[in-house]
Amino acid sequence: MREWIMRLLAVGWRGRRDGQIDEELRFHVQELARGFERRGLDPRAARVAAERELGGVNRTKQAWRDQRRWLPLEDLFQDVRYGIRVLRRSRGVTALGAVMLAVAVAATTSLFTVVDAVLLAPLPYAQADHLVVLFEDFVSQHAPNVSVTSGTMLQWQDRARSFSAFTAVDQRQQNLTSDGEPQQVNVGAVSRGFGETVRVRAEIGRLFADEEFEPGHEDVALISHSLWASRYGGAPILGRQITLDDRRYTVIGVMPRAFMFPSLQQQVWVPMPMTAADRQNMSGHTLGCVARVRDGIAVAAADRELHDVAAAMRRDLSDKKDWGVTVVPAREAIIGKTTTVLRTMVGAVALLLIVACANVAGLLLTHGVARGRELAVRIALGANRMRIVRQLVTESVLLAALGAVAGVALARAAQPLVEVLRPADFVTWKPITIDLRALVFSAVVAVCSGVLFGTFPAFAASRASIAAVASERSAGPRASRARQTLVAVEVALAVVLLVGAALFSQTLTHMTAVDLGFRPDGVVTMTVSLPDARYSDDRRVDLFYRALFDRLRALPGVRAAGAVQALPLSGSTSVRPYSTDGAPITLNSPVAHYRIVTTGYVEALGIPLLAGRLFAETDRADRPLVTIVNETLRRQAWGNGDPIGSRITFGGNSELWAEVIGVVGDVRHFGPAVPAPAEMYWPAEQIDAITKGGAATLRRLRRSLTLVVATESGDPLATVPSIRTAVRAVDPDQPIATVRTMTSLISASLWLSRASAWLLTVFGGAALAFAVLGVFGAASYGVAQRRRELAVRLALGAEPDRVVRLVLSSTLRGAIAGVAIGLVLAVALRRSVASLIVGIDPSDPATLAAVSVVLTLSTAIACWFPARRASRIDPMHALRVD
Repeated sequence: MREWIMRLLAVGWRGRRDGQIDEELRFHVQELARGFERRGLDPRAARVAAERELGGVNRTKQAWRDQRRWLPLEDLFQDVRYGIRVLRRSRGVTALGAVMLAVAVAATTSLFTVVDAVLLAPLPYAQADHLVVLFEDFVSQHAPNVSVTSGTMLQWQDRARSFSAFTAVDQRQQNLTSDGEPQQVNVGAVSRGFGETVRVRAEIGRLFADEEFEPGHEDVALISHSLWASRYGGAPILGRQITLDDRRYTVIGVMPRAFMFPSLQQQVWVPMPMTAADRQNMSGHTLGCVARVRDGIAVAAADRELHDVAAAMRRDLSDKKDWGVTVVPAREAIIGKTTTVLRTMVGAVALLLIVACANVAGLLLTHGVARGRELAVRIALGANRMRIVRQLVTESVLLAALGAVAGVALARAAQPLVEVLRPADFVTWKPITIDLRALVFSAVVAVCSGVLFGTFPAFAASRASIAAVASERSAGPRASRARQTLVAVEVALAVVLLVGAALFSQTLTHMTAVDLGFRPDGVVTMTVSLPDARYSDDRRVDLFYRALFDRLRALPGVRAAGAVQALPLSGSTSVRPYSTDGAPITLNSPVAHYRIVTTGYVEALGIPLLAGRLFAETDRADRPLVTIVNETLRRQAWGNGDPIGSRITFGGNSELWAEVIGVVGDVRHFGPAVPAPAEMYWPAEQIDAITKGGAATLRRLRRSLTLVVATESGDPLATVPSIRTAVRAVDPDQPIATVRTMTSLISASLWLSRASAWLLTVFGGAALAFAVLGVFGAASYGVAQRRRELAVRLALGAEPDRVVRLVLSSTLRGAIAGVAIGLVLAVALRRSVASLIVGIDPSDPATLAAVSVVLTLSTAIACWFPARRASRIDPMHALRVD
């Protein structure tokens, strides 16, 4: 080991080491020469005899070097030094190649920072790959991700053996009214098994003890690190009393900074006891459920067992005859559709990198023509082919390293742009930044790219011969095919990226043009959450909202005001089966999304009334039940008939029927890409009377409504202080939260489409520029190689236009082949992006034709300039032999 370390160090001490060898050899030669002089030889003969005694000074010096150095590394250092000189000498080629690679590496590195933070970084849980999120599956309605009932979760826990822990979480918005201004916080009530499931230690204090999940002992709380820092300033917190919805809790711990369960916005956790009534609850779908798969058991095996358990429950339990289970890995459940988008972007940036590499390979091929004489002379002097290849590949890796350094600098400068494209609720497990992992990734990309684009030109250049260079013979068909292959690769991949950019841009255009069914301009929204302790009586809830809306509608500039339990585009909804005109509700009954609304909500959002009337102040709990349906539900239940005056019920109670008093337009509740579902609107003051089962859930929904206030003109956020004052005037301890405009909500719902379209447009534009440069370089390379041939043609009387056509046809064959191959690839890849494309066929002929025309014209223009230059070659100058 010591010998190898010395050899490695000797590479960097070559000058000092050679000086030491020379000095030592001179000493030995002098000593031996003195000995020979004492024997009677003259000084000159004595020195010759001394050198002969040592076996020759140069040979001895070389043998000593071979024993003390690492030849491969020393040769590499020599190649690197020479490569740096070559790159400095060819500054134009170096600058152009480095710029192209810098753009590709910058895109690759920037995307890697996002992918690393979302898909690669570990989740903030121990053995996070064993965590799964469980949903119920409404089989007959093909609804796979329904919230879980407490009874179902406990049945899974009793029957499944592949899981070590289960926990349920009930997410609530509650008012924190102690220690400062009232603040609405996101509270997660978790069931027994919370600690065993997440396997995370509290940063300060402890987690819940088993006895704290018993009824009457649940008055303890854990708080998030962010809440501890923002509200309490990091002060000692253990044992402190906090008030949530007028109930006192003792803080027993602070969770770690990176902890999130079940969402990024969770701020407080409290125990949720499970009672006998909870075990019998099979219809109140309000809970999230997370489970941990036992060590040594694959998630797929646990999934199969849980599906078997669900099948057994369908046989054994009448309430579960139409319900199954959906098992989703924790990371996938949290980030959702982001995975598909990121994978698409990874594929796009990989294509861009390959296009850049192919372009630089073509650039190096062109540069190899200018270096033909140098390489031929080196081969004639004895350099073998692999030595030439190694030197040229080393130069390519150096060029790639230069591009990578510039690319990382460009990616760092683009980090603010990444933050602009990132929405506020975008979930990451680490900061999106260029850290050591990103730098290592960039270095690997640089080395691989250098080898990728350097190997082919190196082998092509290593075939140079002194005879061919001296006679300046034109390259044969092999070189022509090489050029056309590189051009075809570049153009084909550019076609794929441009088609993707066009499809995503058209998707974004379509989605922004879709009528969502409401008017977002001038509308501001915010949430309120009335505490159960003070508002357990439904009449107090009704009085609060009546008084509040009287004040809001009296504010200057307010056009309308109302409230709803699930705002459009919020990602929240509620679904129940329904029946009409006396028919019983069965397992096969259709389902509809229901909205609990107050008077003024439809007017505030500007949802059009198509028939009948809207809710009035007289539609109260003591009045006949009424409802409003949307156009989709009207068609689904009554076809082309008039539903006004018909009866409808939902939620399992076939004894209480409501009269349909109005039909409103469809609202795309889940965004412009999803058609409007069947919806029914119920007046908040009547909702408790119409349902059987889940009444407590509906009361809680009614206490936590989202206020919707429409203004006449100006910035709707300017009315927020007045709205907050109005709320405090009705209840001084009632805060508002989640203040946002409807236009910002729409913008947030489109961020995936907007980011995808923007990034693919950038990638496609870069690929188009690279392809044009590549075609230009290939055409220039062809002209340089065929210069003597073209000069002969011109000397023999060929017309310049014919030479132009000859050069154009030679290069455009590769470009046209690339367009054809790219179209085939684009069509073949349509399934991978079909879920992200809306409003257009992924293989839309018009889009494919437009991209083909753009690329063909662009490459033709790129070929034109070298072709014109070829037609102006001076035969006398070109045919002169040096």
